[in-house]
Amino acid sequence: MTRPIPDGKPSMPSHPFPAARRLTDPPRDATLRAPGARVAVLASLLQLFGASLALPSLGLALALPFALPACASYPTLVKDGMPLPTENWISEEDEEESSESRKKWFEELHRSAPDVDWRLIERRNGEQQREKRNQLASMAAVSTRWSEVGSRNQAGRMHVVAMAPDGQSLYAGSALGGVWHGTLDGHDWTPLGDNIYGGAHFLAVVAGAQPGAPDVVLRATEDGLIHVTRDNGATWQQPTGVNAVNSVRRALVRADGSGTIFLVARYADTFGVQRWALYRSTDAALSFQRVFIIGTAAGDAWVSRTGPSPVWVLTGNKLRISNNDGDTFTDVSSLPVTTTAGELAGSEAGAPRFWAALDVGGTRTLYRSDNAGLNWSSVTQLTDYWTGSVNASIVNADLVAYGGLECFRSANAGASFTKVNTWSDYYGDVVNKLHADIPGIDVLPNGAGGEFWYVDTDGGLFLSTNGLVSVTNLSLNGLRVSQYYTTLTSAANPLHVVAGAQDQGYQRASAASSDPGGTLLDFAQIISGDYGHATSGDGTHAFVYSVYPGFVLVQKGEGLPQLYQVDFPSAETYSWLPFILADPLNNQRFFFCASHLYRYVKSGPSAWIPSQWSTQNFAAGSGEHLAALAYSPLDKLRMYGVTNNGRFFRSSDQGVTWAQGTGSGPGPQYLYGQAIVASNQDINTAYVGGSGYSNPAVWRTTDGGVTWQPWSDGLPATLVYCMAQAQDGSGALFAGTERGCFRRDPTSAAWVDITSNEAPITVYWSVESVPSSHVMRFGTYGRGIWDYSLDDPCTYEAHGTGLGGSNTVVLDSGSTTHIGSTHTLNISGAPPSLAGALLYSPSPASIPFKGGTLLVDVGLLLQIPVSTNGSGAASLPLAIPNDPLLVGFPLNFQAAFKQGPSGPWAFSNGLTATLCP
Repeated sequence: MTRPIPDGKPSMPSHPFPAARRLTDPPRDATLRAPGARVAVLASLLQLFGASLALPSLGLALALPFALPACASYPTLVKDGMPLPTENWISEEDEEESSESRKKWFEELHRSAPDVDWRLIERRNGEQQREKRNQLASMAAVSTRWSEVGSRNQAGRMHVVAMAPDGQSLYAGSALGGVWHGTLDGHDWTPLGDNIYGGAHFLAVVAGAQPGAPDVVLRATEDGLIHVTRDNGATWQQPTGVNAVNSVRRALVRADGSGTIFLVARYADTFGVQRWALYRSTDAALSFQRVFIIGTAAGDAWVSRTGPSPVWVLTGNKLRISNNDGDTFTDVSSLPVTTTAGELAGSEAGAPRFWAALDVGGTRTLYRSDNAGLNWSSVTQLTDYWTGSVNASIVNADLVAYGGLECFRSANAGASFTKVNTWSDYYGDVVNKLHADIPGIDVLPNGAGGEFWYVDTDGGLFLSTNGLVSVTNLSLNGLRVSQYYTTLTSAANPLHVVAGAQDQGYQRASAASSDPGGTLLDFAQIISGDYGHATSGDGTHAFVYSVYPGFVLVQKGEGLPQLYQVDFPSAETYSWLPFILADPLNNQRFFFCASHLYRYVKSGPSAWIPSQWSTQNFAAGSGEHLAALAYSPLDKLRMYGVTNNGRFFRSSDQGVTWAQGTGSGPGPQYLYGQAIVASNQDINTAYVGGSGYSNPAVWRTTDGGVTWQPWSDGLPATLVYCMAQAQDGSGALFAGTERGCFRRDPTSAAWVDITSNEAPITVYWSVESVPSSHVMRFGTYGRGIWDYSLDDPCTYEAHGTGLGGSNTVVLDSGSTTHIGSTHTLNISGAPPSLAGALLYSPSPASIPFKGGTLLVDVGLLLQIPVSTNGSGAASLPLAIPNDPLLVGFPLNFQAAFKQGPSGPWAFSNGLTATLCP
């Protein structure tokens, strides 16, 4: 059944669209792609560099390894014409089921062997990305390809705010969008956390070591990532003393100017028992020490926000106090119940008055103490509560609030609570009404004897200056932390961009810029909920299809769109956000992936009728379904599919009949097929991407889907969320993963990390080619939309930094890559006074070798001799002939050193470039 969406949606604003920066395409002689021509050009480079094909001094003639080792049907969920939030709704049985299904689906996407901890793997990946960014911060050979698209005026989940030590500005932490710095009233937002993964659930900010120095900003995540920046986010370091921490639930700063920081964090003791403890830093987060063991219960701590005070700690059965910063503690009282988890909030206006949200058997109850914790009384059961989202006023002992799906306040010491507003009120007044889902509430002194209340929501950050009587949205002017599942840019009008967000609905940008500089898009949220898999049969927005966990959303119309809801097929198995694909032969039809393949056909002015399109049952076992689908741009009847259990399928009649393909090499047993791309270069080539923790994350077929081989060289063990191929004729393939973006060209031996230090370290959930702007457009889950330019920047770009092991040398260049000029490559950090080589290949690679990673393809490898000076540095001028035949030729360099016949090896990062006119 199809239902039109009711009117009354927010009107569409005027929006910017970034102007494309495109260089004149260099002439490319097709004959240069032929192996013989490449050898001829290489011969001229050999003569130029004085290099040799063999590498006996480095021993690289050795044989090198090239091979790499069910959801239920959901009802339509609509309230006041808008789908419900899906993250923290616990009052409605159907939505609770949807929230749990979302979590189950997310876990299934990260499929791995039973003994493999994908979160631990991604934690290591995130640390490698951070180390990479720290190195790139001081290098010249960094990417200039990335530009941010937006949204400027929409925001996703926020977790925490902290005041700058001078009280004049604000720091804010997001879910997967890093740390932000802005004014107290929500302007001039600047990202500081693009170089770290995991966002910021907790913040602690203290003054820099010297007057005028940047503030010291510590961020911590719920899963125990703790890092500090002292240079406004250019680099982030882990403090000492927290290596064993695996979870954090509170960060506090003593308000006496001492810079003392406390963390409530969890660690595993020598017997493997998980225990919570209080950690303390007295040196501006350079180091921490564990000063008090709370126990196995998830406890909490509190200090005054306005001046010197004791430290109070909540354990599983007691409230304790320390008057010496945690060196020793004494009991204050026994709690009214024994809890497995509790949160502590206090009001300085009391003695102080304390509030404790205590968990007993999964039930949260709020307790109050009017005499600094000596006695406790039960206040109310918290039926709608997000862990840690209780807080109290500094100046009014009777004012307390907590959050869940909605925010509740009490001005009478908990005798009664009222909603700040109903979640659906937000859509009629985004400026003055709270968004749904409240992961945090922060109360900070305003410097004038009053206080600011900041409410962290799934739709950004809100401020109240009157104790939550009213609120103001601080997320409408540059707090760019949208969590996107999908984007789709119209082929008819590149100013038209739609995006599907987590809890920020289906969004649309449609016009020119109104923000200063005109570089970021504003989006209007035209319907609430979560939306993914936006697709169009002809690339325009005449008909756009996307999915909410309950129905297909249809946008009809490029200029003044109408929206319709279309039911899922009944009695079927599919994912939480089922995959759909518009029909390329008729943009008024679309395919729906389940245990069977369905096709929906437009019937009448506003109805789409489903029918089972194929008799193929994709469910070889319980819960299996078709998870991704693609057609060949070269033959739109040729289709490829993959199931959530990693089984490959092919069809030559647009999906009516199917044959299963087979994998070779390491089996795809733990592959959740999340992404699929059919080549626009070769009709028999296609690619599948998905979970890569216990098997390769990307697979390729070159025989039309009959057999599939691993194609993951260069990728870390990760989840590939999306893949797309450039439409500029280059054949370049792009992948978005849990930790960043990767590119692989047709002749490349490996994927290359292209996030550099421009694009944020976050989850890249979608990617599309936008030919009109000559970019690949990525949608991130936490940091909005970013464009990667396909235009050659004519500079060197570093890759393979932060790999560790033997890759300790830095290879850098600030040169442009024009022909007829001298390119200067600089080496630092090498073994001093040692002969080595600058390795060259036309193709990048990723090959484990001698404790490090070779980043150049050994299939065709050249050596340029190099010797370092006494400090382990060298400078190599390379005079490139002014030969037009060299334009477009790829350059890939890496430095390698070997200390004696049996000594250790040292490798550099890689440098990649293309010769420009």
